[in-house]
Amino acid sequence: MNGHPILPHGGDAPTGGPWRIHHAREIVVLASPIVMSMISHTMMWTVDTIFLGRFSSLALGAAGLGGVLTWAAYSLFNNLSRINGTFVAQAHGKGDDEEAVGHYTWQAIHLSLVTGLLLTLLGYFSLPLLRLTGNPPDVVEATYTYVRWRTLSAVFTQVGFALLGYFQGRRDVRTPMWIAIFANALNAVLDLWLIFGWEGLPVGGRRLLAVPAMGIAGASIATSISVVVNTVLMAAVILADRDQRRRYRIHVPRRPDFGALRNMVRVGLPSTLEGFIDMCSFSLFTVLVGRAGAIQLAASQITVQLLSFSFMPMWGLTSAGAVLVGNWVGAGRPDVAARYGRQVYKMGLLYCLILAVIFYAFRGGIFRIFTPDPAILAFGAGLALVASVFQIGDGMRMVGSGLLTGAGDTRSVLLITAVVMWGIFLPLTWLLVVRGGGDVRVAWLGGAGCYALEAVLLYWRFRRGAWQRTDIFRAGAGAAG
Repeated sequence: MNGHPILPHGGDAPTGGPWRIHHAREIVVLASPIVMSMISHTMMWTVDTIFLGRFSSLALGAAGLGGVLTWAAYSLFNNLSRINGTFVAQAHGKGDDEEAVGHYTWQAIHLSLVTGLLLTLLGYFSLPLLRLTGNPPDVVEATYTYVRWRTLSAVFTQVGFALLGYFQGRRDVRTPMWIAIFANALNAVLDLWLIFGWEGLPVGGRRLLAVPAMGIAGASIATSISVVVNTVLMAAVILADRDQRRRYRIHVPRRPDFGALRNMVRVGLPSTLEGFIDMCSFSLFTVLVGRAGAIQLAASQITVQLLSFSFMPMWGLTSAGAVLVGNWVGAGRPDVAARYGRQVYKMGLLYCLILAVIFYAFRGGIFRIFTPDPAILAFGAGLALVASVFQIGDGMRMVGSGLLTGAGDTRSVLLITAVVMWGIFLPLTWLLVVRGGGDVRVAWLGGAGCYALEAVLLYWRFRRGAWQRTDIFRAGAGAAG
């Protein structure tokens, strides 16, 4: 080792009331910037939507479809790049700075270069696949334009996730937050410039920075440029920091180490499959709910929007918990990691209960934020009640998945998710909606039960403590050099 384990107060962790307060404070300090980063990235897509909505309905619809399909493809590899955060957190916890933090970050970069290139090629040759969607030719062409330009930055997206794991695993969550905010602001400026075009500045008989209106291509190019800038700035901060160069030797390129890469794939692949299964399952849930009719599908989509914004704090809590669990497992103190995990569970449950009360209290009017349609509003109050229950199970399963991933116990998360999502959630939705003729509220209530079951199983796995014996650094992962 080149450092020392990260133990507060220079030794054993304190116990009792003050320790619980310390827990909560440290979790909030880590979670808040992560939430801000998420809001910033979400706003990037929202700003694109707002501007394209003012350009044309075709551009708006095609960008929405292209964005969903692009992110679906990215989900095949996102968690594989993100798993670097688990390795960095545990290596940082035990003080193995140069040998593991820098080394595994470089292995994650090598892995991300490959997966990013595959995604770029998939986007470039995606036109035949897009034609299979059955959409009108103009929608297919516009969607392909978005996907082709958007996936040009796929390498930078994947490398960005690897570098984000480097920052978060070392508990530096503010640097990527500020970079994400800057990239989001840049995207808004580029959207205005490229979507609608600009006559440019008249200088010496020429017009500088003049561009024609590019519509959907402009939005996609703007997002790709912002992603590139986001990743380049993270890399620049790392390379410019003398202390980071000294401690982690991160500025020294490392060759691909197949032992270390094997470790990353062994731990990261189950996490990737779990995320893909989860995303595909909910997409199929949306398709099945759509069979109940356009009105009920619209009500369901509004519920998804409500939950996506309300769960950002839960994602921040989960990410912070994963970092802290990883740090303390790496430091050889799984008992302290378990304490942090229990505190994250308590804070997450409290947040979900508060959110449930808010949904219940405003159930009559919360859907009016999105639509005045009386047919959709007729489902709103009942669906808001179901959503108040649904989000408790969904939030708690997020916590369980994040904590176990931070410890490196990704296989159990994959197994539990696959069994519940494919063995219960989808068949139950089909029985309730397609076979039984139930409405959207019945489908969401069934989903609430399934998500609660998954949350209970993940909590049971966490309480058993088998994750405390997980070793993500197996023999064969070479040293730095």
